[in-house]
Amino acid sequence: MTRQKVIDLLAMSRFANLPTVWSNGLLGVLIGWTVFRDQAHLCPICLTLLGISLSFLYLGGCFLNDWHDLDFDTKTRPDRPIPSGRWPRQTILSLSIILMGGGLLLIAFVSPPAGLFALCIIICILAYTKWHKINPTSFFFMAGARALIYPTAAFSLLSWNQFTQSGDHITALLILLGVGLGGYILGISLTARAETSKDPISDARKTFPILCLCAPIFFFSAPLLLTNNGNAIPPLVLFIAAVAFIVRRLRARHNVGIFVSRTLAAIPLVDYLIIFPLAPNLLVLIACPLLAIAALGLQKIAPAT
Repeated sequence: MTRQKVIDLLAMSRFANLPTVWSNGLLGVLIGWTVFRDQAHLCPICLTLLGISLSFLYLGGCFLNDWHDLDFDTKTRPDRPIPSGRWPRQTILSLSIILMGGGLLLIAFVSPPAGLFALCIIICILAYTKWHKINPTSFFFMAGARALIYPTAAFSLLSWNQFTQSGDHITALLILLGVGLGGYILGISLTARAETSKDPISDARKTFPILCLCAPIFFFSAPLLLTNNGNAIPPLVLFIAAVAFIVRRLRARHNVGIFVSRTLAAIPLVDYLIIFPLAPNLLVLIACPLLAIAALGLQKIAPAT
């Protein structure tokens, strides 16, 4: 296999975004451990399998997306691996099926409740893949696939019987997390669209995407600050500084590709808004900044989008 084909495979899989998936999973596990401490069982092997499973689901979904977009890429980006003929389309589909199927089986083995939410992730991936080029509301499926990582990881600590008896006291929290992350992802999409629009964009239309980027502040940090949790302040300052820097660079250079890549790499800082106040030890405390740096580093090997 040539070096170019390896890079093509990494680019199609968007492997540079894997640290952001692990960050989402880390927050989900931390939430599950915090809420279900008396019931939850932390098993290093199970946590490793969880990370592998979530990675498989993400990589498989990205491969499926490239497989599905052949006609569009042939017209607009004929240099991409599949339309250029460097990778057979059927091979990419096979990789997608193997990865997503294997990820689902692994995660169901770890915990049946987690397997149920992983199945929902796959449904969101399929829906987004089918409609993302023809229906703008398909964004909700993309955001849903991301947001569902939180309950998948949180409930991976429980057996099926524990899950059915857990009640719904964690539901509101998981919804808040999902909406906050979904808003951030929507902000990335809308900001990129506004900056590349050929039509004049009003100040209001430029402001709304930035507000969406700030959604984690309202849904992650605000509830903690309302409870006088001072530990919510340091990660909040870091997140605001990172977003402000990225947006300022976008306005200065008008490079939408770099903006999208950088904001995707900053997803661990979104999770950090909750992880920092809850972190049980130093390793967890420094994990999110390290994962954000790792995502930036991996983007030097293959693009994140």
